[in-house]
Amino acid sequence: MKAPIVRSLACAVAASLLFSACTKVGTQSAGGGGGNPWTHHGVLRMANLSEPDTLNPIVGNQQIDSDLAQLWGGYFFNWSDQNEYVPELATEVPTLANKGISQDGKTIVYHLRKGVLWHDDQPFTADDVIFTFHAVMNKNNNVPSTVGYELVTSIDKLDPYTIRVHLKNAYAPFVASFFNQSGNPYPILPAHLLARYPNINRVDFNSQPIGTGPFKMERWARGSKITFVANPKYWRGPPKLQRVEYNPVPNENTIIAQLQSHDIDLEYNASTTNYPSYSKIPGTVVVKTPFTQYGQLGLNLANESGILADVSVRKALWYALDTRELIGKITHDINVPGYTDQPEFLWAYNPNATHYPFDPAKAKSLLDAAGWKLGPDGIRVKNGVKLHVTFATSSGSATGTAVAVVAQRAWHDVGIDMGVKTYPTSLFFASYGAHGILQTGKFDVGFYSWLNGTDPDDSTLWMCDQFPPHGQNVYHFCDKALDAAERIAVSSNDRAERKAAYDKIQEILADQVPTIITWYNSRLAVANTDLKNYRPAHAVTSFWNPYEWEI
Repeated sequence: MKAPIVRSLACAVAASLLFSACTKVGTQSAGGGGGNPWTHHGVLRMANLSEPDTLNPIVGNQQIDSDLAQLWGGYFFNWSDQNEYVPELATEVPTLANKGISQDGKTIVYHLRKGVLWHDDQPFTADDVIFTFHAVMNKNNNVPSTVGYELVTSIDKLDPYTIRVHLKNAYAPFVASFFNQSGNPYPILPAHLLARYPNINRVDFNSQPIGTGPFKMERWARGSKITFVANPKYWRGPPKLQRVEYNPVPNENTIIAQLQSHDIDLEYNASTTNYPSYSKIPGTVVVKTPFTQYGQLGLNLANESGILADVSVRKALWYALDTRELIGKITHDINVPGYTDQPEFLWAYNPNATHYPFDPAKAKSLLDAAGWKLGPDGIRVKNGVKLHVTFATSSGSATGTAVAVVAQRAWHDVGIDMGVKTYPTSLFFASYGAHGILQTGKFDVGFYSWLNGTDPDDSTLWMCDQFPPHGQNVYHFCDKALDAAERIAVSSNDRAERKAAYDKIQEILADQVPTIITWYNSRLAVANTDLKNYRPAHAVTSFWNPYEWEI
């Protein structure tokens, strides 16, 4: 997953700027034909906090790499605001029904789109796909993830526009991960430009990419602006915008000021903390999009004190916490309640998994039954040990700090003592080898977020063989029944079988509570009301249809 978005919930401090006009929070496209005098027709000026270090996601590790690649690059499929795959460089999604996937799940056939040109007018063919696969698997390339790709044993070129991919074993998320909208979406690269290099870590292409997308890279003025211009030979036809200007602005208050002065038209993935300021900017609309990202209080079941190994304590922590208060006070009711690791809008969601409504009395009853008795100072004690947990989050995170304040008070009210530790983001989310706090288990309760792709695969989080450094199971949670369900979920290409497996997984997680879901994120964008057809998808990126945007 792209690290800065996937695992970090660091947010800017809310501004308190006031204006007289108000706009609505909407889930629809921005736009409405207002004709604002500050609009530069045909030119979209957008901003975000991040500046990429590369424009090539195959050797990048930031979400911004993947977002901007949707402008210049091409994928087999994209993911629409209707939660459906949209054929791009492949013409049909492989399934068992259309025989694109073999009965044993080990062979996948892709039919490629004919007539697609690279920005330098060379034709796109199967050779480009095969080259890009080898680039992903090249150990000399700094690729953030090879999940799915490492299962490929060979690729047959049946003709210039048909390939057959052979897998070591059936892997249901493969179609969602292979040059598709996964947690690490990789665009297909031009073989005729890059095949000659032993690696592509520092080639000029990474700052001046040549793709098949609706926009061509024009100029990258580092620290200032990245400019794209319309591709007149785009296979769908010329995009409606003439130009897109991306402005990296590392200060949220500065972005708010630029929206107020109308120097930019769009801020995407905006902080929910600043919603009161966004909602009062004349000539803008706030677009709210449900997303496959949840905030959580991850519980380390192998914590040093051993306290969190007791499921009664874990359940009590959730019952004692008013997550609706968190959502209201911290996200201004933008985010929504959640109880499982699958969002409500995804086919894998199980609505029948156990919910944990705010119930301090239930929390106290569970702790009493587990032998945790109130001491004279109001903190529970068992066998001479105080009921204490340490809350860990990244330093500088206004959201993390606010959640800590609410959790500390709520848990104290039921007799649980809580301390707080903050760590630099680079240490909190660092790898196992770099002694990362989460990866090495140096926490009791960790506040962070998880962002998935378009497939519900969550095996790296929960399976017994996924403890760091071999996976993302920082909870040190292990359940054999869950492992069995995960094996079905990742191997079967039958949607009904996978759904039953994910229902079981969510039931086990809700019953055993290795994590507390604080909320499901809704992504915010603040847009000029003249921007039309901006319809963010619910997973991976907001930029699935830039060829349709218009201003």
